[in-house]
Amino acid sequence: MNNTIKKVSGLTASAMLLAFSTQAQATPFGEIRIGDKDGFGYNADANFAALTGDGGLIDRNSNGTLDIGEVLASLNGDAVVATGSGDDFDNRSGETINGSGFTDNGSTGTAFTDIALSTSYDASKAANNVYNANTSSFGAGGAFPAPSSTSLPNQPGFLFDFNVTSGDIVAGTDIFFNLVFADYDVTPAAIDITFASGTKTLALSPQNNGPDDGLIQGAFVALDFADVFTWNGSSWDGYADVDFDAPNEPYTAFDYVELSVDKIVVGVPEPGTLAMFALGLMGLGFSRRKA
Repeated sequence: MNNTIKKVSGLTASAMLLAFSTQAQATPFGEIRIGDKDGFGYNADANFAALTGDGGLIDRNSNGTLDIGEVLASLNGDAVVATGSGDDFDNRSGETINGSGFTDNGSTGTAFTDIALSTSYDASKAANNVYNANTSSFGAGGAFPAPSSTSLPNQPGFLFDFNVTSGDIVAGTDIFFNLVFADYDVTPAAIDITFASGTKTLALSPQNNGPDDGLIQGAFVALDFADVFTWNGSSWDGYADVDFDAPNEPYTAFDYVELSVDKIVVGVPEPGTLAMFALGLMGLGFSRRKA
């Protein structure tokens, strides 16, 4: 009898310990990120320090990565980052949907990160003049993530489609859309974010042309929890469809975009960038994503 009680008690204790361990190992939602934090793929470059931007090193603080406030490489050294200027690159290498505390249901858009979204990309590809930071050499590059690079607009679309278990996020938590992009200097432009219930449009403020051509910028906007998350009866479904809409922009690039419980640290942005994202919610509609 005593032995039986001891065995049952031991099993109960083990089950409780297992349940506690499982709960302790649960990961709260932190972010879902499309693309990687890798300096537009240039972090892998063996010749990183030799690449030039605005007449000097692109890695201004010499920390081995391209950060907000630094510049994309002017690959031909003319201090200009532009379409048709020898600056087309494809540094993609295993970009992922990453982050913490979520299950991905089919998010997309990694093909638009770590590549020059340039109208001259196809021509550079045909001439074996696309730079690859992973090999530190020029070549054909990968396929452009749109039918043709020459037809505008050729801006990206990012789809966040994921699920968070009920205990891994608290309803009402602040959610931020964070973005790291570079060399945006043509107007007009906006970002359309489509949720399950409707669309919010954010107006973009371009960088100033000048010594910071190819400028890397970071920006964020606070979103309502209810915009992103819908309760399905047992867990939270997360959804946001992001379209970068710049019909006249011939050259730009993205490092990553994310939905996060923390806003991105933008450092010292171009004038108006923070104000744009803090105040740039221009309206709420009910359209679906453009084809």
